[in-house]
Amino acid sequence: MHMLLSLLGAIVTIVILFKRLADSGIDLAGLNPFSSSPSAASDDPEKQLFSLSDPLEVAALLATTTAKIDGDLSSEEKTMLLQLFQREFHKNEQQASDLLRSSVYLFADGNQAISMPDKIMYSSLQSFSPEKAQSVMRLLNAISQVDDNNQAAKQAYINKVEATFDTHFKSSDSSSASNVLH
Repeated sequence: MHMLLSLLGAIVTIVILFKRLADSGIDLAGLNPFSSSPSAASDDPEKQLFSLSDPLEVAALLATTTAKIDGDLSSEEKTMLLQLFQREFHKNEQQASDLLRSSVYLFADGNQAISMPDKIMYSSLQSFSPEKAQSVMRLLNAISQVDDNNQAAKQAYINKVEATFDTHFKSSDSSSASNVLH
């Protein structure tokens, strides 16, 4: 009986220790020998940035990048992004907030997000219809108008995104036409 109580006490102590470590922000998932990949690799924003395949996440990241080109998000830009995510993506307040938070995380220092929108969009381009692409372009233009700072850089970024969509749809049209001819 004494051994059973000692064992239960040790288990409770270990559970409380793990709970306190988790509450303080220490992640022990990387110590799991059965996980398929180390936690650090999956938490790398640079790797995640170019592997987005959900068009919704890509659109949110493009909009966040447009807003953050001139530095940090202003409160007006943040409010506008949350409203746009709720209205355009049909998200509730918490989902919109989570989407914005993950987009800001993926933005990281911003250099790659700003300079390579085509690579960010690459994995999801097949999921975009011309209508969805137009919706994304309206979203980017709307968020660029919130703050007048660095408007030229914002417009240049929007032009890169639009060019990526144009190239994609032109290549899709030409491949469809060649399939019809054969």
